[in-house]
Amino acid sequence: MELEGQLCRIFFLCLLAAQQSDAAVTQDNTNPGSDTSYSFYQDQSYPRDCKDIQDQCSSRNATGAQVIQPDGYDAPFWVFCSGDWTVIQRRSDRLIDFSRGWDEYRDGFGFINANHWLGNKKVAHLTNRKTYELRIDIETESGLTGFISYGSFRIIDEFSDYTLVSVGRINDTLESAVTWCPTNTIPGNCNRCIATCADPSGTVDCSYDCGDIQHTCICPPNYLMDGANCIRQEDCGCYKEGHGVIADGVSYVAPDCSERCACSSGVLSCVSQSCDRDATCKEVDGVNSCSCNEGSEGDGLSCTRRINRDCYDIMRYVSTQSGVYSITPSGWTGGPFNVNCNMTIDGGGWTVIQRRVQSSSRYDFNQDWETYKSGFGSYSRGFWMGNEQLYYLTNQGEYELRIDMVNRDRSAYHAKYDLFRINAEIDKYKLSGLGNFTGTSAYDAMTNQHNKYFSTRDRDNEGNSQYHCADYHDGGWWFSRSSYSNCGDCFLNRMSHSGSLGWWYNLPGDNHFLYTEMKIRPRGAN
Repeated sequence: MELEGQLCRIFFLCLLAAQQSDAAVTQDNTNPGSDTSYSFYQDQSYPRDCKDIQDQCSSRNATGAQVIQPDGYDAPFWVFCSGDWTVIQRRSDRLIDFSRGWDEYRDGFGFINANHWLGNKKVAHLTNRKTYELRIDIETESGLTGFISYGSFRIIDEFSDYTLVSVGRINDTLESAVTWCPTNTIPGNCNRCIATCADPSGTVDCSYDCGDIQHTCICPPNYLMDGANCIRQEDCGCYKEGHGVIADGVSYVAPDCSERCACSSGVLSCVSQSCDRDATCKEVDGVNSCSCNEGSEGDGLSCTRRINRDCYDIMRYVSTQSGVYSITPSGWTGGPFNVNCNMTIDGGGWTVIQRRVQSSSRYDFNQDWETYKSGFGSYSRGFWMGNEQLYYLTNQGEYELRIDMVNRDRSAYHAKYDLFRINAEIDKYKLSGLGNFTGTSAYDAMTNQHNKYFSTRDRDNEGNSQYHCADYHDGGWWFSRSSYSNCGDCFLNRMSHSGSLGWWYNLPGDNHFLYTEMKIRPRGAN
């Protein structure tokens, strides 16, 4: 309802019992403590409402603060009576703030003789004991007065959110001044930016130039205009749970880019999607989208690498044949460099970072820090990629590690870790990421190397005061006080390691190697 150009100065909501109940009310010991109560009331029970008071004392006007106790209510309480009408709300100025929470509206607030809300709990109890009619008295700032009444009025309990379940026929004395708002709308300030199911943000043809109109009908919170009526946003055809209503002709992408929804003529359609490995889900101009990473091009769902970052990129975009290829990891500024790619084992796409081969011309792995940093060797005689390249590789995404081994019994084994990452040189190429172990090597021999620094013959980062492991074992590795693996150990003449290229603790057979190959691949790529 809208009062054109008017503001309400006095506003009453009153209840009048249309029929009496014969139920008796037990006397409560509560003392109203006021001479406006019931010294004139002859029996020991409290009246049930203001009409009850007026009927019992017809010679006296019951207007004013009174105490009542409806049938079955746990205690008497104060109300304001306007004759035989029980006032449930009164608002004549702005001294009492009506913008309150659920609990206050349930229990009531304000002052009975002035502005107040009786309380939904009391009103629900009242209106479910008798049939009541509702009267709304209105006086505007310009002095216009009148009332609107409804033939019945009932709300139900808190369990059902005090739902208004009954409003009867309307009668009013304000026909010339009242404009009725459509279903579910409420009076509000002029605002032509109406939010609708098709335009939930209310931005299409939006204008705040309302002319002489000061008030209009608007939708309450969480409602949107649908034709001439307001409906719950959940009832709009393009409502998406967790997001809201999607405008007609507009697409919505989930925050993780896992789903794309579009609204067309009030019909919502959604499809699952995933960003390409070379793409990132991010918000651009308020919209989530998959965007190809630097070095790739495409729509984000499918990206083509212009620069290959590892052997998995080579396998996807260049070749599925094992061999030597050129790559450039993300962030690497030294230009492309060659790597050996294994495309046959365990689904392929592996970037080989180390290989040892037992032969008379094998490469010596007893190298200094700078040599291990830049890499050394040959693909046929044995090599180490280089810790600096390995750092950039393992920090451009999550990588898994596979180690293939052949021992002196000519038996093949492998160990696999679902995460492998090393830190930068400033942190001594620390083995900072080592995931869960699987494989045929029977024992997780690299556990003790997790979070250990890299050591070489000229850099002792092991924290072992007894001896220098890298020097003792003639090769660089992530040594600790108790190391159970070493794939960098060279051929040793020492009795304990004679004829081996390294060792792996507790292999099912001989635990020294004739061949090792370490390789990495993006996690979950197979």
